[in-house]
Amino acid sequence: MTASPPARALRLPAWTSSLDLAIAGTLAAWAIVEALLIPGAPVTAQLGFALAVTLPLVVRRRFPATVMLLLGVAFVVHAATSGAHATFNPFPSLLVATFTVASHVAPLWRSALLGVVPIAAMLGSHLLGYFGTPGIEKAGALFLFFFVGATWAAGRIVRQRGLAVDRTREDVDRVAGEAVALERTRIARELHDVIAHAVSVVVLQAGAAEQFLDRDPERARKHLAITRRTAQEALEEMRHLLGVLREDDVHYAPQPGLERVPELVAETRAAGHVVRLETDGAHADVPDGVSLAGYRIVQEALTNVRKHAQHAEVTVLVQTDGERVRVAVRSSAGAPGGDTSTGGGHGILGMRERVRVYGGSIDAGPTADGGWTVDAVLPVVRS
Repeated sequence: MTASPPARALRLPAWTSSLDLAIAGTLAAWAIVEALLIPGAPVTAQLGFALAVTLPLVVRRRFPATVMLLLGVAFVVHAATSGAHATFNPFPSLLVATFTVASHVAPLWRSALLGVVPIAAMLGSHLLGYFGTPGIEKAGALFLFFFVGATWAAGRIVRQRGLAVDRTREDVDRVAGEAVALERTRIARELHDVIAHAVSVVVLQAGAAEQFLDRDPERARKHLAITRRTAQEALEEMRHLLGVLREDDVHYAPQPGLERVPELVAETRAAGHVVRLETDGAHADVPDGVSLAGYRIVQEALTNVRKHAQHAEVTVLVQTDGERVRVAVRSSAGAPGGDTSTGGGHGILGMRERVRVYGGSIDAGPTADGGWTVDAVLPVVRS
């Protein structure tokens, strides 16, 4: 037996809602019953008036000003044309319309002006003798002003709170957007460091392997092994960085830190540089973020050495005193033909940005002997 498809929920048009229908329907039913119970009153006229001051509430939020004016005019016209038997008071409908213009009409002056319509309609009908004798007395007038004013104020408060909620949502969206932009900037910076480092190592090691391929195959294989390992590590790290852009099945591999600086030194030595590493090895207590920043600074500095200072002697310093981490890379002048400039400068900018995030300082520039130095200090901030 085939199950019948579920019935689709009734979709209301955009100009009304289930709440509007419920309010208008309830007030219309009450008005019709009261109209039918009035002895000696023309049924058609009473029913017409009852529907005229209730059915427009169906579109009250789409056309608040029009509905308010329609209700006020209908009341005054009915008061002017009906006899003494007419006693139906559309005050509830006027209160609903008052709340609506207060909460849905943006300009304060226009909302306040429309809020006076119920009072004017009630007092005008009183002058036309609609409420009989004595009509609206002083106590009744105060009652009228109080309820209309309180209803209008309540609608205005609801509007302001709604606007505050909208502003909060916009702020949340804006902050979320800024967070996404910052994360993308971080990923771009990480990708720059990873790719620049890996490509420089691969190019140098591949060139060395090509030179030794015929006369020393064993040494050529070592250079090719370094090339393959560097490319594989770069590929894995790129997959990790790009994985944060996906919403599912993300693998969060550990980020490198200061403990892996010796690997960077080894790669630079394999590229033909004499590198001396000075470190106290006390990196275990350094926060992950600071450790990653220090690693990337050393990585970028050594990448620049390999690219712009061929066969230069390099000194790498990593020190930790419990309150700050200092990483420094100093290279001597490169071989003739080498370029000690910083290329496009993106690496230096990336270093400065990393240091700025942690409130540290960095000094990067040429030395008197034609070399280059990068010296960064990162405060150790613990949670």
